[in-house]
Amino acid sequence: MKFSVSHIIIALMALVIAVLSWTLIYVSRDELRLHGEEIEEEIDIESAAFVEDGRAIVRVDLQSQMASGILTQPLRSAQYETSLYVYGSVVDIASLLDLRGRYVAAIGERRALRATASAAKLEYQRAQSLYADDRNISERALREAEGRYRVAEARLTAAESNESVLRDSLLTAWGPVISDWAVQADSASLAPLLSRRAVLVQLVFPHQLARSAARPTLMLTPVTARAEAVEGSFVSDAPRASAALPGNTYFYMVEGADLRVGARVLARVATDDASFDGVIVPNEAVVWHAGKSWAYRKHDAETFGRYEIATDSQLGEGWFQQGLMKVGDEVVVSGAQLLLSEELKFQIRNENED
Repeated sequence: MKFSVSHIIIALMALVIAVLSWTLIYVSRDELRLHGEEIEEEIDIESAAFVEDGRAIVRVDLQSQMASGILTQPLRSAQYETSLYVYGSVVDIASLLDLRGRYVAAIGERRALRATASAAKLEYQRAQSLYADDRNISERALREAEGRYRVAEARLTAAESNESVLRDSLLTAWGPVISDWAVQADSASLAPLLSRRAVLVQLVFPHQLARSAARPTLMLTPVTARAEAVEGSFVSDAPRASAALPGNTYFYMVEGADLRVGARVLARVATDDASFDGVIVPNEAVVWHAGKSWAYRKHDAETFGRYEIATDSQLGEGWFQQGLMKVGDEVVVSGAQLLLSEELKFQIRNENED
């Protein structure tokens, strides 16, 4: 059997492929063995987290705490009053400005007509004197002077009546405080609303709340962005009820807030029914996991326990708590997320071992 050149080339290529395959297997044998050993060693690492009495505990030595920036803060006492949320909206003051403009125009018209009526009265009195003094003017001229005076007087009365009606309209729609702002030529109180540096908010308080619940200041938040709280200052009772919600209405002014007309807002109002003693857990101490909020409380110099935090009662820059935590307990305010990560690593290793 004769071998052609092509057969020789094919045989050489097969030999080269066999040599390369053997070389690859030989070189890789140590790496595959080492990788397996690394996996084995990682599983055997002792975790800094454990469970004690059903609670997750994380142990971190002092040196690691300093390197990781873990800081704690003692809890301070707090008193929580029972409260509820009241709702409201940013008021459109276009009708206020319209009434104010018409009222200012009525004042100007009344002043002009008063001057005209005064001049007409003087003219009529002069005509009477001349007519009485041997009829130095005709009776017709006297009657014309009297007519002009009577017309001017009637116009003045109508202007005064219109001014009074407009003032009553302001009072009915906006109450005595804001209507007084509107009738003043240069009202410092109305100026922020005119320049859009402030907005007027009408809040609706349930009927069962006493008027004292309308505190001088309240923290208001947009319904769609509750984290953005702004301070509202009490202005007055609002004379009109809300078409959307039953209850007593009050005006509050909010300065420096980017709120649009019609925006819905809410505020937490104390009910004065009862108060409770507890502590405030700072916002910085709270971490979220599995749809719940938690904080790590320091047990001793190197151990921290994870405690569930209720986030339904906010006080200032933290959350009111009762029960598991007391005044003076230290919670982690920097590095809580690191502790949670270490705890989760422990859980994953336990699952792998199972």
